[in-house]
Amino acid sequence: MLISVSCSNSKKGIITENRTLFVFDLDSLKRTENYKLTIEIRDTLTKYKYQNLTDESKNMNVFYIPKTKTIKFAMWNYIPKKDSNFNALSISKTEFLNYVMQEPETDGTGPILFNPEYGILGIGNVMAPNFVYLKNQSDLKILDKIIDKLTE
Repeated sequence: MLISVSCSNSKKGIITENRTLFVFDLDSLKRTENYKLTIEIRDTLTKYKYQNLTDESKNMNVFYIPKTKTIKFAMWNYIPKKDSNFNALSISKTEFLNYVMQEPETDGTGPILFNPEYGILGIGNVMAPNFVYLKNQSDLKILDKIIDKLTE
């Protein structure tokens, strides 16, 4: 008799989705851009690759480390800010955590609204435009709430 047992409990996979980037300067919409988001899920790291469909210089990678619940974006680490979550049930059943720089800088990027299933919902910038990534045009109805959360 032969018995086969698998001890692998790994979560791996690749998900590809479309996103529309909405770029805001203060509270006015400046432009929109189309992206392809590829999420590569591994045991210890999830990679989010945002590929701009018209300008590859605007591509970006974000890394999520589930064990520590940290995000690596550009050359900085981001950690969740306590008691500052954002719910957008029309977009994701999982709440978005408000990530801030682990070692804050005066003109640093942030906050970042993020959850592992969706990826980045929004990026706030003190000295630059704010960014919101949406899957569907129907999600536009909560755009103001997202911008408010990024600028509070």
